[in-house]
Amino acid sequence: MKLVKYNPLNDYVPSTFGGLIENMLHDGRNDGSFYPPVDIIKNDDGIVLNVFAPGMGKSDFELNVEHNTLKISGERKLNKEVNYTKRESSFGNFERSFNLADTIDSSKISAEYINGVLKVTLPLDKKKIEKKMIEVK
Repeated sequence: MKLVKYNPLNDYVPSTFGGLIENMLHDGRNDGSFYPPVDIIKNDDGIVLNVFAPGMGKSDFELNVEHNTLKISGERKLNKEVNYTKRESSFGNFERSFNLADTIDSSKISAEYINGVLKVTLPLDKKKIEKKMIEVK
């Protein structure tokens, strides 16, 4: 067991420069803005967007397609009844926009929310991606 001298300022003043930077990065992020990360996966059937938004419910999301743009918006609400000692996760409203290629069939876009991940499936319109060979004369 290692003994460490207690310093009451440790909770307020980081002992290292790295700790100072970490506190600045995390504390500045908790300003009511939430920007969920998105993984984009392309496969033979289309494109899949995985939006990482833990702690939300299905009804917290809104998806709209307008002028070949998919907009995903919502709000991750902060539970004000919880007394946080330290909070590194973000809360608040967000909106993410994605330009859709002409080969996406926007009438067949689907979404499901499982285990904190919103999975949006953007299927390809097979008619629009047919390749034709053109002979040069």
